[in-house]
Amino acid sequence: MRTRDLVRRGMRNLRRNKSRTVLTVLALSIGAFTLVLTLGLSNALKSSVNSQLSLATNNELTVTLAAENKAQTGVAEYNPKATAVTSTQIRGEGATIQLLTKEQVDAFAKISGVQRVWPNYNISAKYLQLEGNAKKYVVDNIDVQSYSDQSKNMLAGTYPSNWSATEIVLSQSYTDTLGVPASDLVGKTVIVGYLDAKAKSVEQKFTIAGVLKKPTGFRGDQPATAGLITISIDAAAKIYDTQFNGTRDFNQYAYTTVLLQSPNDESSVRDAITALNKNYSVSSLSDIISRIKTVLNSVTYALAGFSGIALLAAAFGIINTQLMSVFERTKEIGLLKALGMPNSKIRNLFSVEAILIGLLGASIGIILAFAVEIFVNTTFRQKLIDIGFGSHAILISLPNVLIVAAGLGLLSFIAGVFPARKAQKLDPIQALREE
Repeated sequence: MRTRDLVRRGMRNLRRNKSRTVLTVLALSIGAFTLVLTLGLSNALKSSVNSQLSLATNNELTVTLAAENKAQTGVAEYNPKATAVTSTQIRGEGATIQLLTKEQVDAFAKISGVQRVWPNYNISAKYLQLEGNAKKYVVDNIDVQSYSDQSKNMLAGTYPSNWSATEIVLSQSYTDTLGVPASDLVGKTVIVGYLDAKAKSVEQKFTIAGVLKKPTGFRGDQPATAGLITISIDAAAKIYDTQFNGTRDFNQYAYTTVLLQSPNDESSVRDAITALNKNYSVSSLSDIISRIKTVLNSVTYALAGFSGIALLAAAFGIINTQLMSVFERTKEIGLLKALGMPNSKIRNLFSVEAILIGLLGASIGIILAFAVEIFVNTTFRQKLIDIGFGSHAILISLPNVLIVAAGLGLLSFIAGVFPARKAQKLDPIQALREE
């Protein structure tokens, strides 16, 4: 009997008890459906993460100084002459950091492979005022220029590649508040007011270079209504000097940013920084990507594991279905053997039936998953784009489909081995006498 004949006969045998076959196929299809959707969700998440991180530069390192672990009980004694403070928590590590001094920051600039170094300028501003406009608006946060590609995030104008000390980039929230089109703001002058070290008001003029879109995705930690401005490193250093010169914490920083000449220099620069002080902690975009991928993979494996449990339960359904089929067709099997059908063909017949059940279940599950993908992506496309997720919440790929189909086929084959062997071992004479 040829393979085509085995498949044809297997399909005919499955139709003998339609209800039992349908229930077994549906059990498999549920597992296939959840597994394909899980892989599709994982693909969409990874695509969104890669899209967001592709805008960021991988040329920057962030350096903090971990405080030395000293045995201590209770609250530390206040020291007015201390040159460092150990109160800032390292996010996610539960350890304290020591503030970096200007001398330590300057030492990073001397390392081979480093293009530029700048500390965290913890500056603030009181208001922003469009020149010629009497109204003043709150400045919630000042960002320092980034070396990341921001072109896709611009609503109008440009994000300067070579910042001058007088250039500024506004967030879209200011254009919405002023009621002026973003393109009309480019080139205009704004006044930023802030307090100096003696709490006296100081004003500085800037020229608007561009307007950033409302933050979305991984940039969405700030509310869309927040007043955000971006200025150059040099401008930030000038404001910092005005606000902190003469204070106790002047020239002490929570962290510093190191700009590499090339991503290839990351390893050597990391080694050089830690060689200066073993307590230096260095992180970069590659560390963030690694953590995110680890989390995404863990979630994917966990969800796939639940789908696997459903498929495992369905595999026992295949065994039950095929065993029942063997019992019901005992005389038929005996007749086939009496007519000369070899044991291998008997085994193959039941194995083919099991594989067909698996492929039918996989096909139905995959079709349902594609239907859900189309519905979700079509219905929520604009909302997904607005939040920076991308245009897909589910992204099913051809390799996912092939893996699920092949995996279910293999699982069904394995589940059908025991019933097939039982059918193969039936004695033809005893089988023909069976009532």
